Amino acid sequence: MLELHVLGTSGSRPTRGRSVSGNYLSTPSGAIVIDCGEGFQERLLKHDLALKATGTNKRARASRIRAVLLTHSHLDHCWGLLPFLYTMDLDGRTAPLTIIAPTAAQGSETHPDFSGLFESWRDLLSGELSRGSLGFPVEWVLIPVEGDEPIDSPVQPLEDVRLTAVPTRHGVVSVGWMVTIPERPGRFDRERAASLGLTDRQVSRLAGGKSVSHDGAQLDPTGFRAEARPPCRLLVSGDTTRGVPSFNQESLGGPVDLLVHEATYTSEYHDKSVEYGHSTAADAATAASAMGAGVLGMVHMSTRIRDPDTLESEARAIHPSSFVCEDEDIIEISLDGVIGVSRRREDAWMPLSIE
Repeated sequence: MLELHVLGTSGSRPTRGRSVSGNYLSTPSGAIVIDCGEGFQERLLKHDLALKATGTNKRARASRIRAVLLTHSHLDHCWGLLPFLYTMDLDGRTAPLTIIAPTAAQGSETHPDFSGLFESWRDLLSGELSRGSLGFPVEWVLIPVEGDEPIDSPVQPLEDVRLTAVPTRHGVVSVGWMVTIPERPGRFDRERAASLGLTDRQVSRLAGGKSVSHDGAQLDPTGFRAEARPPCRLLVSGDTTRGVPSFNQESLGGPVDLLVHEATYTSEYHDKSVEYGHSTAADAATAASAMGAGVLGMVHMSTRIRDPDTLESEARAIHPSSFVCEDEDIIEISLDGVIGVSRRREDAWMPLSIE
């Protein structure tokens, strides 16, 4: 299962009830942070404590984080990372951490760029601000972006999870991040195995894909497996304007289950969205349709948007399964591709209908 905790839905600056960009993604192999704007660590801590208080099995522990994925170098998407690393050190972290971000292709000059930021951050973390060095290893990975095709990260820190950078259009080097759990074997039919009176050893062999003999017959393991489960995919766009060439099923290798896409404006502000490299709700919905997305969650709202329902109405005219995310929404994708959304209501998370 993939479980996305949306911890920032405001565009560019915090507003009442909405913080700047940041997401915590729980996977079977560990957790991933996708963007880490100002104050992210405090939001994560409060969110996790609130979840713990409810008694739910859903959590958002910092200790599970194995990778940080950054979409671009504007500070509302990355300025919370440095203090978060420092706090991890104070908390006694020893597990390695991988930080992955896009950078300009060699020979091009784009500012700001993560190549310069990473160098500055490493200097700060190895200097007086952090007592000499962090107590855990950090791998800083820069992915040169050249062209429009998706780029599989050269470093894949989570087992059975693939991280792919998808170049976007925002005036600086920028990517969306696609997280994929590859195709998995279908459910093993233990009921049929039990009805045949198979031994534990025979069941184990069949489940492992090996034939067994039983009552004079050869049992094929394929007869005990449902169809393979398709890949599970989600994509977080980061900041981008319309017309991203690879935002389609063919380029991405198939449909995405969940698209979390910025929708800074309604179409009333179309010209402004183009000027500043952002998207309207209609742009987000158009991208969702092109990707075959099961659900579209919209984030990064401008302070100009007084009523989020206007964004939902605009998007649903193009892609019906669309909704505006709120801070602390939890979006789950089951291994069978079923998507559920929970929204915080005071001290509990309640199911949200998006139809």
